[in-house]
Amino acid sequence: MARPDRRGAGAHPAAPQRAPRSGNRARLPVRSPAGDGSPRDRGACDPARGLPRGPGVRRLRGVLARRQRRPSTAAGVIASRGSRRRRPAGRAGPPGAGSPTPEALAALGPYARGRLVVRTGDLALPLDVPFDVFASHAVDDGTLLLLRSLPGSPPASFLDLGCGYGALGLPVAARFPRARGLLVDRDLLAVRASAHNARSLALGNVEVRPGLGYRDLAREERFDWILCNVPARIGERAIGHFLASGSAKLTARGELRVVVIRDLREVVEAQAGRLHLSGLRKVALGRRHAVYALPPGAASLDETEDIYARDETSIEALPGRTLRLSRPQDASEDPEHRTRLALLFEALPRKPPRRILSYRSGYGAVPLTLRARYPEAHVVAQDRDLLALAFARKNAGTTGLSGEGLRLVGCLFPSEAMGPGEADLIVGES
Repeated sequence: MARPDRRGAGAHPAAPQRAPRSGNRARLPVRSPAGDGSPRDRGACDPARGLPRGPGVRRLRGVLARRQRRPSTAAGVIASRGSRRRRPAGRAGPPGAGSPTPEALAALGPYARGRLVVRTGDLALPLDVPFDVFASHAVDDGTLLLLRSLPGSPPASFLDLGCGYGALGLPVAARFPRARGLLVDRDLLAVRASAHNARSLALGNVEVRPGLGYRDLAREERFDWILCNVPARIGERAIGHFLASGSAKLTARGELRVVVIRDLREVVEAQAGRLHLSGLRKVALGRRHAVYALPPGAASLDETEDIYARDETSIEALPGRTLRLSRPQDASEDPEHRTRLALLFEALPRKPPRRILSYRSGYGAVPLTLRARYPEAHVVAQDRDLLALAFARKNAGTTGLSGEGLRLVGCLFPSEAMGPGEADLIVGES
């Protein structure tokens, strides 16, 4: 799954504004690239509607054979625009090679960061990458190790679970053009980036969908390969679920291959033992990562929010009303989060608003507090992370704050959740 990038973005005039926050994601722009609030613009909050397209969007060149590729930045590395970075010996590239392309700006708007090249076999794939996703400065070593450790038999179908901007699944699709590829991610920014890159590379054998784990796949869908670069902070139960339910989604000749950081090797092996998954084997070991393979299995676990749950926290929504909220594994660990929320809540207006937009709503602390404080208001909670929205929905139910007065919207930009002039109050975390 796509994971937020904690590193600084460097000087970049088109990037979203960043500020210290209690979470692990950068501040979202309030307006989308189009940003005119038109019905077409607001409709973009449905990921199935696709990306901006038209005569003003030029197609990029497709997959470049290594012998034909143009000079570029270091393999899988983006240079900061704010300063000249020293490139590794033998990997020279032209100045500004890390700048975002016009096509990337059209697709990703202010999130567009630059371009990197993934090299696999005799192919070199240029990928446009956004800010605020996992490994946006350089392709993760674990991804590269997994690309070097694929199963031997060509697949007829494959699933890239947690595809990010496509650094794993798109090279596989390019290497096996007859295979049907499905790329899934819970982060709508990652979904948009992967879909843009697949289109730019003219990879017609790839579909990109938003989804949380295996939850949104059709029950009957099966794959020859399931590939996953497992997030380090997703939790032990989720890792067990990825293994067990993934093995159940394989064809009879299929194989699941996951890459994890070396510190999680014992977790992978322990979860396989706990769930009685036979046939787990280690197929590659790198300096910081390990790759495991698992054959088809029958065990499939129900996917609920509970497999991602870390703990509970208390939020004082108003005097005498405390909300107990469940948090996912990769939620903010900032000990001052509740203090900062209290300061935000003190600044809320006394006069009840009628329509409220809560952007970057996370697991629901802000929108549910708004529902408790303004019971007659209509609250729209926006987030681009399907896991965050799943926990917000769960917490709304357990606190009794769900219903017609609360609407959860999964979209990339807050302006896609409500049109201009629709909100009396806009509240969010940065």
